[in-house]
Amino acid sequence: MNRLFTLMISGIFALSANADLLDQARSEVSQGDWWKAEETLARAARENPKVTSTAQYAYLLGACKFETGDYPEAEKLLLSAKAKGNGAANLYLGRLAFLNYDFDKATSLYGEFKRHRERSGQVVGETVERLENQLSIAENSLERVERIAIIDSIAVPADDFFKYYKLSPSAGSFIPGHELTLEKHRSGVEMAFVNEGGDFMMWGEPDNVGNIRIVESTRLTDGTWQEPTAVPSFLHKGGYSDYPFMMPDGVTLYYAATGDESMGGYDIFVVSRDAQTGEYLQPQNVGMPFNSPHDDFLLAIDEELGVGWWATDRNLLGDKVTLYVYAVNDLRKNYDSDDDDDILEKARLDNYRSTWNPADKSRYEELLGKISELGSEDNEGQKGSFRFPMPGGRYYNDLSDFNSVEARLKMEEYLSGEKKLASMQEELKALRERYPVNRADNVKEDILKLERDGDRLRAELRKLRSDVYRLEKSKN
Repeated sequence: MNRLFTLMISGIFALSANADLLDQARSEVSQGDWWKAEETLARAARENPKVTSTAQYAYLLGACKFETGDYPEAEKLLLSAKAKGNGAANLYLGRLAFLNYDFDKATSLYGEFKRHRERSGQVVGETVERLENQLSIAENSLERVERIAIIDSIAVPADDFFKYYKLSPSAGSFIPGHELTLEKHRSGVEMAFVNEGGDFMMWGEPDNVGNIRIVESTRLTDGTWQEPTAVPSFLHKGGYSDYPFMMPDGVTLYYAATGDESMGGYDIFVVSRDAQTGEYLQPQNVGMPFNSPHDDFLLAIDEELGVGWWATDRNLLGDKVTLYVYAVNDLRKNYDSDDDDDILEKARLDNYRSTWNPADKSRYEELLGKISELGSEDNEGQKGSFRFPMPGGRYYNDLSDFNSVEARLKMEEYLSGEKKLASMQEELKALRERYPVNRADNVKEDILKLERDGDRLRAELRKLRSDVYRLEKSKN
């Protein structure tokens, strides 16, 4: 009898402890700490395997899998949760349908979630009204998909994707954030746009609360750079703004934003500014196929070649993104959404070659050839992956350029430090993006530590750079 009683008491405590773990995981999900929530759910499953058959467990783990990009597993778990009566699962199932461009299904699932919310009196996860707004933007955009010819599709590493854009000098260029002339603004900056003349720059950097905002700076007559100024707040659209590209005319800006007029993640916008006053006008979402329910960013147009570039993660390539290269139209022309049965395919870019006009194939090949030649010219001047200034206005681009063995060794240290700093910048950016939804002390401490470590590493790099210059100069 005592043994039975002991087993019953142990079972009660196990169930109670397990319920506490599920409550903890639920709290972590609501705070956006998906990785920690997965760890908590794994612990709950180890302590009581039966918990894995509950609707709550399936929903919470499904939410984590969705937010961390494992969509197939998320769908399986969320369907299981819904079948067991979890109405909150409809929100994530609606988001999955939206990502697949199944807008009718997404509408229905969002409606089911709203009815669940009314019955339960609870709001679970991101508000459905915001998601319905994204859905409305996407549905409207589907009615005016621009007819463009995608001439190439390239998968590149996500952490330095902008280095793969091949633009004519007249279009400007992109540099890594750690190469910004204004050193105190480098922290948290992924990349910056520099115009052809090298006297104007734009980039996205965190403001004092961690939101990414586009700023701009102009080189002054004495060669110094003015303190950066932020673009107007209405360009942010209530979210982040980043990845700027200013056309050579100095008045047409393409950039990406995550705010209220985005159909999901980053969307590409275009805005004009008054040439006389410098004031920005109202930005416009460039629509499909450039934008999608996923992240789309850094649209750059090379007027000299007649081609444009943009990046997207719509193809779910993990740590890579897709760069699309397209032939720029003189005037915008849209597909007829009523007559075109495969408008979804055109919007998603399921097969970019389907956008080709067979009669223009030779033109596309010519454009690709010009881009290739442009890249070859760049490579002739840059054998390696760096560009280091030396006395007499020369630049070294490869370790073999050095005459001094000591300078070459210092340069290797410098390049290793730059790589480490770039990795730290990416980690810092990720932490800052998490912080608004997860203000845990450990996240704040990690941000502060990375900032301190970054400052120390920059100081070391400045000394190494000076040593490389001095040692090599002594050999010339």
